[in-house]
Amino acid sequence: MADLLTTLTIGGRGLPNRIVMAPGPCGATNPDGFISAAAVAYYERRAYGGVGLIITEALRVIPPDDARDVAHLGLYADAFVPALRQLVKAIRAHGSRVFFALDAPTQPEPPPLSALRTLAEAFVRAAWRAHCAGADGIMLTAADGGLLYSLLSPLHNQRDDAYGQSGTGRQRLIFEIIEEVRRWMGGRLLIGFRFFADEFTPGGLTLQDARVLAKRLTAAGVRLLDVTAPATPATVARFPGWSVPLANSIKRVIDVPVIGSGDFGDAHLADSIIRDGSVDLVMLDQTLRLDPDWPIKAREVLADEDGA
Repeated sequence: MADLLTTLTIGGRGLPNRIVMAPGPCGATNPDGFISAAAVAYYERRAYGGVGLIITEALRVIPPDDARDVAHLGLYADAFVPALRQLVKAIRAHGSRVFFALDAPTQPEPPPLSALRTLAEAFVRAAWRAHCAGADGIMLTAADGGLLYSLLSPLHNQRDDAYGQSGTGRQRLIFEIIEEVRRWMGGRLLIGFRFFADEFTPGGLTLQDARVLAKRLTAAGVRLLDVTAPATPATVARFPGWSVPLANSIKRVIDVPVIGSGDFGDAHLADSIIRDGSVDLVMLDQTLRLDPDWPIKAREVLADEDGA
């Protein structure tokens, strides 16, 4: 029986445990897009603390507009690769694996078809750079407010061309990216996908939509699904592990590992969710931000319980 601390293999890469660091901002980025020593230290500290898989904050696949010159991490030029290679080396030194999250900012106006094709190419080139930097995989994110989410969500995508109008149309760019990355790199770079199980809004994505999408993603070669949920309205109760049933509903229709999230600050809760097979990995955000040694402490807590 698997538990929080057992290993897991994804596409030939072994994870030392089932604990995943969420792709939240590290708070140490710069407007030039290069990863700083402080940012490397932030990620390395969580690896030292025992996290099995680190998913970075989203790396931009295109540069920001001059008017939006904000702090960010970039992967839109080869010049970023050497420093990111040092990041991967620092994380790997402590036994953790790393996926680079990739996204592009939303545009004030819906991009024309020619721009979407350019954006798809930018994602593929960024994936190649992630491979050159030594990352185990990429996590395409459609759950953090960027371009992929704006295309996938019927609440935001009002296009009347081939990249809108239907679920297949809204997903088109995502699958074009996945197929091209797979064609170019095969199994040398794992592909993960982060998305909402439900938008909890009339007219938005539903759990059934998410289940259909999950099956299409895995058939296309995605090897890891990160199932999350948006900030919910007051009508939806939030409690530790509240979104696990949503992730489990998706897990039941596919055959790749699923990451679940939902306030897993209690080691016993996180362990029980893995033990009962609800999800394959658990994601921590604020917990790891405040306490990078949480995995070490969880191991001690669970070991004491087993020895009692």
